[in-house]
This record gives sequence, C-alpha cells and structure tokens, in this order.
Amino acid sequence: MLRVISNEELDRAEAEAEAERVATPVQDHTDLAAYVRQQFEIMRNHRQSGSGWNDRMLRAQRMFNGEYDPQKLHAIRQFGGSEVYARLVAVKCRGASSLLRDVYLGSERSWGVEATPDPTLPDDVASTVYELVEMEVEQLRAQGHQITSEMVRDRTSMLLDAARHAAKRKARTEAEKAQDKLDNMLVEGGFYKAFAEFLVDLTYFPLACLKGPVVRVVPDVHWEDGQIVQSNRPRLFWERVSPFDLFFTPGVSDIEDADIIERVTFTRADLNSVMDLPGYDQEAVRRVLTEHGAGGLYDFLDPTDSERAVHESRENPWLNRSNLIHGVEFHGSVQGKMLLDFGFEEGEGEDQIADPLRDYHVVVWQIGRHVIKVQISPSPRRRHPYFITSYEKIPGTPVGNAIPDILEDLQEACNATLRSLINNLSISSGPQVVINTDRLSAGEDPNTMYPWKRWRIKSDPLGNTGGQERAIDFFQPNSNAQELLGVYEKFSQMADEISAIPRYVTGSERLGGAGRTASGLAMLMGNAAKVLQTVAANIDRDVMNPLLQSLYDMIMLTDEEGILRGDEAVRVRGVGVAIQKETDRMRQIEFLQMTANPIDTQIMGPMGRAEVLRSVSSHLGMDGSRVVPPEDELRMQMQQGAMQPPGQEGPDGERPGNDAPGAQERTAMQGVAG
Repeated sequence: MLRVISNEELDRAEAEAEAERVATPVQDHTDLAAYVRQQFEIMRNHRQSGSGWNDRMLRAQRMFNGEYDPQKLHAIRQFGGSEVYARLVAVKCRGASSLLRDVYLGSERSWGVEATPDPTLPDDVASTVYELVEMEVEQLRAQGHQITSEMVRDRTSMLLDAARHAAKRKARTEAEKAQDKLDNMLVEGGFYKAFAEFLVDLTYFPLACLKGPVVRVVPDVHWEDGQIVQSNRPRLFWERVSPFDLFFTPGVSDIEDADIIERVTFTRADLNSVMDLPGYDQEAVRRVLTEHGAGGLYDFLDPTDSERAVHESRENPWLNRSNLIHGVEFHGSVQGKMLLDFGFEEGEGEDQIADPLRDYHVVVWQIGRHVIKVQISPSPRRRHPYFITSYEKIPGTPVGNAIPDILEDLQEACNATLRSLINNLSISSGPQVVINTDRLSAGEDPNTMYPWKRWRIKSDPLGNTGGQERAIDFFQPNSNAQELLGVYEKFSQMADEISAIPRYVTGSERLGGAGRTASGLAMLMGNAAKVLQTVAANIDRDVMNPLLQSLYDMIMLTDEEGILRGDEAVRVRGVGVAIQKETDRMRQIEFLQMTANPIDTQIMGPMGRAEVLRSVSSHLGMDGSRVVPPEDELRMQMQQGAMQPPGQEGPDGERPGNDAPGAQERTAMQGVAG
C-alpha cells in the first residue's frame, strides 16, 4: 500500500530536512576531511597493488610462524603428504634480533651526549683574569721587579688556558648529567620497550617504524608528608608502529619527505578523556561517540586486516566485537586555504595562516568523517615523528628487504626437502604388503595383520602351481633419508652464508675448528657481529640520530630547569659498539695490566689511574662510580697524604693544598720575575 501525503506535508518535510542539513556543522563535510581520506585511499591502493609489499608482509608473518600460504597448503593436502615446516627464517630472525639487542639494549649505551670541545668563557671570567694579572703586576713592580709585556701576555694566556680547561671539565660534567636525565626520560616513556619491538620488526618486515616523542597527559601519583597527591602532567612517550598500520606518500625516496598516515584505534574512554583537552573539537568528539553508540565505527580498513589478525591472535577488525573506534592520524602538508576554510585564522602568529597559497605541515586526527583535532606541527624541523629503516636498504625507496625476503627461496627449498624426507621416512618405515584378494578365502580380512597369522587362500584359477604368483607378498621401499638429510644440511649452510647469521649465533652445538674452544667461539661471535654493521648503520642514521635530535629540540623548546646548555651534541655510536665492544674491553684490560708499574703510575697519577679503573669496571658490568671513589674524595685523600706525598704533582699539574685557580701560574710568574 502507498502512503499519500499532501503538498503541505511534503513541503514541511523538505523544510525540516533542509533545516537539519543547515544545523549540521560544516566540519563534518570539510575539504580537509575529504583530503585526508583521499590521501589514505591513494596510499592504501599503492601499498596493495602498486608496490606489493602488503603480500610481502603477510608472507613474512607466515614464514615466521611456520605456516604455508593457502594455495601451497591446498596443493600439499591434495598430494596427501606431510605438512612439516622447516622454520629456518624464524631461527635467523631471532639470531639477528638478539645480536642487535646486544648492541643497542646492552649494559653500554649506544648513544651519548658530548660536550662542546670549545666552550665559551663567560665575560666575568675573562675580566677576572685581566684584573688578577693587573693586580699581580702592580704587586711585583711595587717589590721592584721588572715586568715586560711578554711576561704579562704569557701570564694572561696561562690563566685563560686554565679557565678554558676548567670550563671543559665543567661542560663534560654537565653533559654527563644531561645524558642521565635524557636516559631517564627514555625509560619513563617506554623507549627501550618500544625499541626492542622495533628490532623484531626490523628482522622480518620490509620496514620497521619507531614513533616519538609524543606528548601525552598522564595521571601522576606521588607522596608528600605521608599524603598521596594526584595530578595530571605531560610526559614524552615512544612506541613501535606496526608496518601494517603505516601508510606514506607513494614515490618518495626519503621518508622525511613523505606525508604519513597512521591508523589508530580508540575506545570510548579514550575519547571521553580528550574531550575537554585544549585543541580538541568537543562537538566533533560528541558526534563520534553518538555514531559509535548507534552502530559502531570501524573505518579506514585494509585488505590485510583479516589474515593479519589471525597471525597476531587478535580479533578480526571487520567484526569489531570489541567496539573499538578506528581513525587515522595524518602528518603532512596542507594548503593554507584549506586550513582557513576549516577555521584557522589568518595572520602571522604561530597557529595562524600567513599565506593561503602556501603549504603548512599539520597533524590531523580524523574518525570517520569527523576531524576531532588539527594543529600546526610543533616540530621546529617540520617533520613527522616517524622514524623508519630496513634491515637491507634499497636506494631510492624507504622499503627494503628483510630476512624473509633474503631467504625466501632457500626456505621453500628446505621445506620441500623436509617434506620429502618425512614422506620417505613414513613410506620406508616398514614393508609394503601386496595382497591378491581374488585368492583369499571367503571371510578372510586383508586389513588385519599380526604375527603368526594364518592366511586361508584358494588355488590359483590360472593353475600357477609353481608359486610364482603368491596371494600375499612383501617388499621394502628404498630409504633416501641420508641423501635428503645431506641436501637439507647443504641448504642450511647456504642460508648461513646468504643471511650472514651463522648457526652458532643461536646456540647450535654442531661446531668445528675454532668453535670448539671458548676463545675461538668468542672470536666467531665477534665476526658474526661484524656482519650487522650495515644494519646498525641503518638504525643509527635513520632512527636513533634523528629521534634523539627531536628529543633534544623538544627539551630545548620546553625545558625550564636548564637540563641542556644548547651547545651539546648527541652522538649515536651503535656501529662503534657493534665493531669495538669486545675489542675495546680486551684492550682496556691489557692497558690496565701494562700500566701497573711505578713509572706509569707516577705519570698517570691517582686521577688518571682512577679513570682507567672506572672505565674498565663499567665495561665489565659493574658500577664504576661505586668501585672507584669519586674525584672529590680522591682529591681529599691526596690532600691528606693518603695516596700522594706532599709536593708531588697530580695529573693536571696541580699540587695538593694549592688548588686555588692560578696558584701555580702565579708562583711561576713570580719566580720568573725574581
């Protein structure tokens, strides 16, 4: 039946629909939201069909988990053979990640903060030196000494050099303190946990990504006078980003030049917590929560999501029984006109648009068709916080090769050999039985066999009385186990050479030659570490160095405690640790033994000897500051005569009891003047 309405009712319904459309905020249909979605679709389609590394990532997961792809598994089951998997790639990935963990997550930091080699002297220090020299000149002339301009120049130069030397020592001390504070920030922000996960991704995905620092407001709980104090404070965080959730501009050769889109998931509690934070559009967040309550929000999906969820033992996001809210985080350039249409103000301020035709690096959070937050990128270098590298770099593209890509052919060859071996062992494990059912008596069961069984047979209808054709016959299939084992062993050795991850890295006991002794095995392990120098160089150049530089910039922009001076340099030495870790340790121990004699001890002095002991003990896994007394305590012992006779010079040319700045130089000048 049809419902008939009047023209007045139709006009009223159209007017109500138009009023609802006008009342709907423009933000839901802005060009910015459409632009972000368009960029996501371009990046997703390129990754799926253009580059093909979606399939490579799924294949890598299957190889790591020891699973065949569906087509191969179907063919194996049609044949009816064994489904055993060699898992060669998984062993090599674990070996490579363990070597990298030893380099970057060991007891020794793979990075450090170095003080400037030439710190600038404060103006008051220089003026103090000049005043001191003038005072000394007046005193000497009053005593009747002849003072030349060369003596004054030499004296001034000596005092300035001493001041610079003191400034260098102070800068080194402050750099060490800053390094400890930065390391504490990394620990609190989960950097090392995220970096460990990043190293696992690096070995078996075409690329691995580390994100940070990202500022989040988190609850803080501490105690004051026995009372609990709760507050919210901003903190820096780092996290590993799955390559499946990362999309970037097709065609870029350097990831720094790309626009980045990361798929993110929220819960209702997450959106409730950010609703009242500055920068978020409260109305847009409320509309997201309303739509989610009406039927759920799962958007920005990828064809790999279903199989990926199976490999990672998670729920299929297409089902979304967990009621997660899917969105994207966009980092890239957007034209100023689009930002003005969205609601930004025109002007010269930090968050204003000066030129509508210029592009601005922004961060956009979008859920469905709702943009919940937009901000100009806070990075002074105008780059995104994603740091990407590969196990084996390919020039001209951010996507490289991982161990599954390198060993794919050998993995398939090992699988085929191992399946043939198992099938052959199964067939040749016992005799094959041939039964002529035409000659069995009625009621005789040919499927049951046991010792001393009596077979009842009929005479041969062809009259074969010579026994040439028996009713029951046995034959033994040939066993090719030794030959197949040799083939498998050869393929495994080829995998060792091609992957540069020898089997003794994973603890294999089948070693010969130098590997039979402890020192020889240590030498082989050192050689295995050298093959990862290129990988460590990729990590240092693409991840550690820019990531720590971003942290340095953020601290310099926001810190009010004076953690950094501004003239330090953050040095990453992962490659150096990989190359020289064992070598430096042995050389330091040898140096300690060689200098354990009175002549070298007198040259080095207690301070120099203490520095060597502190360094060696730190490399041996001990706390060097607890093994060797601090410098102030050593100086006190020297002044008391416990370690050094009175009058003997220390390593810096200083004398106990004569530590005042310039005391030695004043004595020398007075001696020359005399």
